Amino acid sequence: MLHRTGQWKILIIEDEAVFRMMLGAYLRSKNFLVLETKNGAEGLAGVAMFQPDVVLCDLHMPGMPGHQVISCIHNRYPFMPIIVVSGLAKFDDVTQALREGACDYILKPITDWNVVLEAIHECLQHSDPDSHYQELQKHRSLLRKDDYTSTKLMQMMQKSSPIQLGQWLIDFSSTTPLLYVDFYPVDDALMVVIVELYAEMLDVAFVAAMIKFLLDPPYRQYQQNENQLFDSPRNILSYLNWHVCQSGILCNINCSALLLSDKAEQVHFANAGLSSPHWLKKAANLSLGLLPEVEYQNFNKVISYPFEMKIQSEIQHELVLKISKVQNIKGAASLATP
Repeated sequence: MLHRTGQWKILIIEDEAVFRMMLGAYLRSKNFLVLETKNGAEGLAGVAMFQPDVVLCDLHMPGMPGHQVISCIHNRYPFMPIIVVSGLAKFDDVTQALREGACDYILKPITDWNVVLEAIHECLQHSDPDSHYQELQKHRSLLRKDDYTSTKLMQMMQKSSPIQLGQWLIDFSSTTPLLYVDFYPVDDALMVVIVELYAEMLDVAFVAAMIKFLLDPPYRQYQQNENQLFDSPRNILSYLNWHVCQSGILCNINCSALLLSDKAEQVHFANAGLSSPHWLKKAANLSLGLLPEVEYQNFNKVISYPFEMKIQSEIQHELVLKISKVQNIKGAASLATP
């Protein structure tokens, strides 16, 4: 029998929505704290942010396959138990998963959910998370930071350019996946989030995925009028900063959020550490991940469309961004909206 103050944390990485929700509901009924993720990228981010006691991972998923996810988790958190829950029954799949770091393998479909509970208890009985993570922290600097999996994940997160989102036509280019941009249409405006990472950062792929993962759920809630996070750039930075600090990853992330208005030709923005262009640098505050409570401020700048900006990092990486209104561009309507 396991004894512990507080709930054990279980991370589910599973692309089948119905099965994922059923598994999550069962584990919650057994008093586990559960985080559900729908693909490998979200799963890696969930590991860094949620710090689960056990990971349940599917093998056959779109994007990053389960085998790569398991390998990536095991390389960085070698004492974190991983249980494969998969419909793949081939001997090669089972042996490969165990070789990559999984401690158990459960076949779908599951007719007796107690099998999952027993597997989790078995993993927990043979692990001591507190002592293992203390030891792991001493050696994190020795872990590989730019392996194949990290590079693959960073490349997968990059959008293709140009793209059209509603009335916004966006063209951009970056000299490195470590300096990237994401876009969120909000009513008649466009929220732009720019992130700068460093190759020397521990778990750089985890951090990049975590930023993306953190913004997707509240954006879906915003679209359903369930929160107002995307109304304000400074709220975006405060939200990200708090969660990055809580993740336990020691890092600082330069990030800026810009809200482009359709009704008035101006941009509202907040900046956490980006050093260019000059008008953005003048409004800079602390980078994300340094202190959990930072009062980020909103600033305004008059602009004209097309809106163009160039961001240069301290190590000469460059991101060039151009945003136009569709009605000002002939033929823009023919572009497919992603």
